[in-house]
Amino acid sequence: MPDAGFKAPNNNKSIPDLENQTLEFWKKNRIFEKSVEERPSDNLYVFYDGPPFISGLPHYGHLLGSIAKDLIPRYWTMKGKKVERVWGWDAHGLTVENKVQKKLDIKNRRDIEVYGLEKFTQECYKYTSEVSEEWRWYIDKIGRWVDMDNAYKTIDQTYMESVMWAFKQMYEKGLIYEGVYTSLYCTTCGTPVSHFEVAMDNTYKEVEDPSITVRFKVKGEQNFTGDLPKRNTYILAWTTTPWTIPSNRALVVDENSDYVIVEHKDEYYVLAEARLESVFEGLEYEVKTKVNGRELLGVSYEPVYEFYAFNEKELKVYSFKGMATMEEGTGIVHSAPGFGEIDTKMGRQYGLTIMLVIDDEGKFLPGNACENPFAGMYFSKANDSIREDLKNRGFLFKDESIVHRFPYHDRCNTLLIQRAQNSWFVDVQKLKEELLKNNESVNWVPEYLKEGRFKIGLEQAPDWCISRARFWATPMPVWESEHGDRIIVESAKELEELSGQKVKDLHRPYIDDVVIKKDGKTYKRIKEVLDSWFEAGSMPYAQIHYPFENREKFERNFPGDYIVEYVAQTRAWFFFMHVLSTALFATNSFKNVISTGVMAGSDGRKMSKTYGNFTDPKEVLETIGGDALRLYFMSSPLMIGDNANFDLEDLKSKLNKVLNPLWNSVKFFLIYAEANKWDVSKKVDSNNYLDKWIKIRLNQTTQVFTENIENYLVPPAVRSLEEFVDDLSRWYVRRSRERINNGENEALSTLYDVLVAFSKTSAPTIPFMSETIYQNLVNYAESSNSEPESVHLCMYPDYDEVTTKDSELLEMMNNTRDVVSLALAVRMAENMKVRQPLSTLYVESINGESEQSLFEDLIKDEVNVKEIKYNLDMEVGELKSVQNTKYKVYLNTHVTEDLGLEGLAREMVRSIQDLRKAKGVSVGDLVNVEYSGEEKNRKLFDIYGEHIKKKAGVKGFKAGSELKILD
Repeated sequence: MPDAGFKAPNNNKSIPDLENQTLEFWKKNRIFEKSVEERPSDNLYVFYDGPPFISGLPHYGHLLGSIAKDLIPRYWTMKGKKVERVWGWDAHGLTVENKVQKKLDIKNRRDIEVYGLEKFTQECYKYTSEVSEEWRWYIDKIGRWVDMDNAYKTIDQTYMESVMWAFKQMYEKGLIYEGVYTSLYCTTCGTPVSHFEVAMDNTYKEVEDPSITVRFKVKGEQNFTGDLPKRNTYILAWTTTPWTIPSNRALVVDENSDYVIVEHKDEYYVLAEARLESVFEGLEYEVKTKVNGRELLGVSYEPVYEFYAFNEKELKVYSFKGMATMEEGTGIVHSAPGFGEIDTKMGRQYGLTIMLVIDDEGKFLPGNACENPFAGMYFSKANDSIREDLKNRGFLFKDESIVHRFPYHDRCNTLLIQRAQNSWFVDVQKLKEELLKNNESVNWVPEYLKEGRFKIGLEQAPDWCISRARFWATPMPVWESEHGDRIIVESAKELEELSGQKVKDLHRPYIDDVVIKKDGKTYKRIKEVLDSWFEAGSMPYAQIHYPFENREKFERNFPGDYIVEYVAQTRAWFFFMHVLSTALFATNSFKNVISTGVMAGSDGRKMSKTYGNFTDPKEVLETIGGDALRLYFMSSPLMIGDNANFDLEDLKSKLNKVLNPLWNSVKFFLIYAEANKWDVSKKVDSNNYLDKWIKIRLNQTTQVFTENIENYLVPPAVRSLEEFVDDLSRWYVRRSRERINNGENEALSTLYDVLVAFSKTSAPTIPFMSETIYQNLVNYAESSNSEPESVHLCMYPDYDEVTTKDSELLEMMNNTRDVVSLALAVRMAENMKVRQPLSTLYVESINGESEQSLFEDLIKDEVNVKEIKYNLDMEVGELKSVQNTKYKVYLNTHVTEDLGLEGLAREMVRSIQDLRKAKGVSVGDLVNVEYSGEEKNRKLFDIYGEHIKKKAGVKGFKAGSELKILD
């Protein structure tokens, strides 16, 4: 290796300045591209990147995920793997549609059709082409390597084609069907909304709703009343949705609970015994008889509204698990199948009509049996009208209000309703057994998600509604004839062959114009588009246009090796990828997954500029730097699924306690390597126990990091690096300062080796600092140098198994540091500077440790004592002491005249060194010093003059009036 030509770095550059310099070096020399190109194509490591929405700026959640998406691929690249990393944009769906609607001042879905679907589609294209370059700034500043220039988008024709292929494959396997489904529905967007989307975005709000009790008159003379009169008997049912009363098909009781019939104002009322006092509070009544819920089953009653026709099974009392509750209302609920999942399940079980009486705008449809006066009225606005009508017609027993939590659509802030609609579904129930089996081979971090949240989500998952009555998405590739025949298309080529038409674009409205004529029948595409989660879940194959391209590459490397997103994706992206991969390939989609927690503001609330509970990430990256943020996130509980609050001081500590000390250690080496004209050709192995110890610690750190990172346990891996920096800077460098100052070859050789090796060990975690160290210490300027031009092109360091001898040395050093720490604690308690020598340190081993477990010379130097004794004598009882679980130490704090003078000598050295630094005197340059000519100073220089000269770089002394460096 050629002469390194070490130079002391510019002290004025901050860590963020150094990171900017490194970023320029990476870009200029294409280091990221080379890290991919130089690895063999037959040794892939596959990372799947969940693409962010194309709108908005990155926040801390994005940065957390992006750093986690960078660290693991960097590690495996250095292990020799080819890790391709291409950025993706989620560019379809309501997010984009809503942005474009806002721009065009379009209020809802119906207005889009009025505006013109082709014009709207072109506006969506335009919006998704205007990706903010600010994303690139953030991604660069956190040190993430990813190809953004060749990013894929879910709107790419190739991507959409792979999604269509997936749909056809699943349809032909019998895994997709059409049916009626009840789900949350947004009347503004005109689309169903999945439960997991609402839970994921925490969009519930406190809402004041009606709370009404309705009188349903029992029909005819029925036996459940016993000897009571068979007339004027009413069942009291409770609801918070008066607008569903016109759709009433049944009343529901709990067959295992007791009910009572009470007389009130010459009329008889049926309700749960447990709810009697609450419902009749303040009213006069008399309990006439008690009946069991089972006795009420089959009781018929008269309809309240007759707008919609009834069948023979309706207008009766039923029981259905989970519907009637004894905690609220009357213990009897009204059921309108089609407006609530559980109501719909009950309706299907008993053959009741699924009520499709609210259109996609949330307005009542006309009646099919008689005129509906509420037709055309928006459901929530009909509440008051229906309440008033029920009151006027004598059906309203009680009219109150209740406050409860209800979901809103985060896209448009519209109250969501439960509504039945014709939809297309993935038959998740058919896949359940295989989904659970495929989860068994996945490595989950945190581990409890595997058998907990994710598995439970699989077990409880309903069929997946995949159709949307929207526009900007991959179209459902289904063409139907008027006779109900279907053709499912998997590609543009197939569609062109079937239709004889050129496919201009797979988006609506262009694909809607493509008509297939076959066997005398005309087939037109259905209007629905696919749920954007179907697209997101298709990412592993759609991003590379499988199976139309890259078939061998995909099949050889599927499932992917690694994914990471925040914990809510267990119900979203992770779930849908798992469903699609199981359906298409009979396997899981990923081998290893990290599910991160959620970061809140400093006060525990959601991060908000209004609350002022976090520091802007741009300011953090500009003033503290990307590596500090990486350490902060990657060492935190967030990386094992726990939540955390933003803590600026903790973030700053990564700069002040890790990065700055590490960089200071590098600068210290460079200063004295330059001053002593040391170069790498002089490098030797050292037998010094301190040098051996730091190399063993580095080997141990490399082992801990490797073992944890390969198990995807990021926090303990990263913390091992931080602990090593502490040992390196606060112990090794400080203890080796004099040896390095003097240019001792063994010390300089050791520090050089350790810093270069550590730059490789830490490269995946702190890529900027690691590169800075590598560039300053490894000279590749001359052609004879065989070292890679970047630390990120190096192979990751191997480690040796720690031997018994190594362990003994580590233990001995730990014991030594324990004793030093205790002795220094005594000094601090006594307010005695370490520069003041003391006579004796007494050490007592609580666990019977031998003195051979301590490095005595190191302790003497560190604690600044003349002697260490293990056999305690009478003097000890008067000394200051402190202890831990291993040792008790006693320190003689009496300062003799000679010790006091020696202490002054050390203070003098320190003062002169401070003067040198203030004047900018270079290391190695000698200076003349004037000192105050007091008696004590003359005596000091007579005894310790030569010592001070050597330690402080002094040529000569002159007595004068004050301490200063002479020109």
